[in-house]
Amino acid sequence: MAVANRRLLVVACCGAVGCYTGLSDGPADSAYMTGEEVGVDSAEDSGGQAPLPGRVPVPDADDTTSGGEPSPAGETGSIPEPPPEETYPLDEEGCHIIYAQDVLPTFELTIHPGIWEQLQYEWDTGHIYEDVEGYDVKPYHSLAEFRYEDTVITNASIRLRGNAEMWEPLPDDKMQFQIGFHVQDPEGSFMGLRRMALDAATGNKHFLRDRLALAVMRRVGLRAPCANHARLMINGEYYGLFTNMEKIDEIFLERTMEDPTGDLWKRAKWEIKTNEGIATSERLDAMIGADTTEALGEYLDIEQALLLWATEAVIPNSDGFWAGGLNGYYYDDPHRGKFMLLPWDLDGSFERFNGGSGGAFPDYPDPITWERATSHGRPFYDLALEDPEYFDLYIGFIDQITHEHYQPAEMLATIDEWSAQIEQAVLEDTHKPWDDDRYYEDREALREFVVNRYEFIEAWLECWQDGGENDTSGHCED
Repeated sequence: MAVANRRLLVVACCGAVGCYTGLSDGPADSAYMTGEEVGVDSAEDSGGQAPLPGRVPVPDADDTTSGGEPSPAGETGSIPEPPPEETYPLDEEGCHIIYAQDVLPTFELTIHPGIWEQLQYEWDTGHIYEDVEGYDVKPYHSLAEFRYEDTVITNASIRLRGNAEMWEPLPDDKMQFQIGFHVQDPEGSFMGLRRMALDAATGNKHFLRDRLALAVMRRVGLRAPCANHARLMINGEYYGLFTNMEKIDEIFLERTMEDPTGDLWKRAKWEIKTNEGIATSERLDAMIGADTTEALGEYLDIEQALLLWATEAVIPNSDGFWAGGLNGYYYDDPHRGKFMLLPWDLDGSFERFNGGSGGAFPDYPDPITWERATSHGRPFYDLALEDPEYFDLYIGFIDQITHEHYQPAEMLATIDEWSAQIEQAVLEDTHKPWDDDRYYEDREALREFVVNRYEFIEAWLECWQDGGENDTSGHCED
């Protein structure tokens, strides 16, 4: 079986993590450019709900003098002047400057003690209440102040983020946060951003999984979020280091899409995240119901999906589309008239696969056949790979991604550069639920995995490149 020819289309320019190209067989406007949850649900935007028994008392909504939930007038009672409109620059990679790879920002939060207690309570009990119908375990609460350098915002909000089922009671875990600048003021923003995600997944002990995986995605040419790291100060004390990730929301769409007005769907529960109140699921339902490759291609940009699946397979990513996970989004792009896939929450990547040959997450998952034991299904993937031409194209993408965007020397140089940037912040982070020795051990494990994964895929590709054929199960047969 012949391997599809590799075709390149250069998009954008060289960035801090290296040059990248988009893989495409079409004109420039079909190139794939740079790109848990998107936006906020109505419950998140509401800023509160009736407490369950045991909730920590929170200051009254009008208690503005003590830093409680502020009134629209702000903490001092006077109506603040709106910040001047400003266009914030993009870095060389096309990312908002707050996510530039050579920047390690420090965000300072002032949180009323009662609200801080409430956040800790929600973290400790979120797994209990998560399945209570109509109850939001991650409601927004007002911040007394959000500060970054000379910028001070007094009407921002904060909530917890992540999968509550994975939260360990404090102090055996570190909380993760989302900052909302739009909750109290629909027009509110910070440097043009409406939301910020500060991630600290417990499994990501070297802190690099999301940042490195998303960088590979962007190098390949996919429209994936930008990410770096940030230090977080809470009430004057250093709370810890976080992955600072760009949210996939309307601002992201404006940055990355030719037409940002389409419907954005969160895969986990097929939730609509833009055009709420006017969007319908008619096109989504038609795509989900497709039973032939031709029917699927009427709604899904299959080549873009193949490129994303191939990138997830190379990395690999245990929680995304390729593995049968639920992390990711579908954007119904008016420009191309089809859905495209957007990656999100890649902290299950790289050396997450360390379970040996027979483990749930084996050391060397096959780029075609491996699927997680708890898979939620991947019908689009299976249907697309039934087509011989798409099957060949998928293997061609894996070949090109591996040899042009997953080179061990470049990957290791990036790991070393970013590790040096964040090392002191990691060592000073006393809230991380692992010791410094484990940090160094996992960082070395990441370096080893990147090299081993490259060597495995190179050997895996040899069969296909030497004329091997699909044995009908996705394995190469000589």
